[in-house]
Amino acid sequence: MKKSIHLLNTINDLMIEDGYPVAKPVTPDVMNDLMSKEPPAEWDTHKKAVYTDIQTLLSERRDYAEMFSVMDGFEYNGLNLYSLLLGDDEGVLWSNIYIQNIDTRNNDIYIDPHLNDNVVIGGDGISVFVYNFKEECFEIRDKVVTQNLIEAYKNFSDFLAEIISTVR
Repeated sequence: MKKSIHLLNTINDLMIEDGYPVAKPVTPDVMNDLMSKEPPAEWDTHKKAVYTDIQTLLSERRDYAEMFSVMDGFEYNGLNLYSLLLGDDEGVLWSNIYIQNIDTRNNDIYIDPHLNDNVVIGGDGISVFVYNFKEECFEIRDKVVTQNLIEAYKNFSDFLAEIISTVR
């Protein structure tokens, strides 16, 4: 996890240097709430499944969850890792992981079978980033033809190093 923290601090420094907004970390209390609370009762089954899958990702992949103790996602030069919280009060504009995954799984136009059972965690101009529960890995997939797997990583720090290398 030290490597991930170092990489996140690197991207944080680049963002500050280039004038990008940097999201505050998710506080431990908020993270505990997100991890322990049930989804709202009024949500439909699609939303509840997304909520549960994100909780599972955060609990099973502490290397990924650790990112949120440094910053709540980021957007830098087109590279985007989704946030857990909505940042309306800070003017932070990148996507929220819950909203993106609800839209991916419950879309009136098209539901992508290659993304539907995974958690979409971000993307860039040509790729989508997902966590694949079945293979237990972070994946970079083609954004247009998502069945095309570009690369898979068993740990978050190697995945993070690869995607950050594209914007350095």
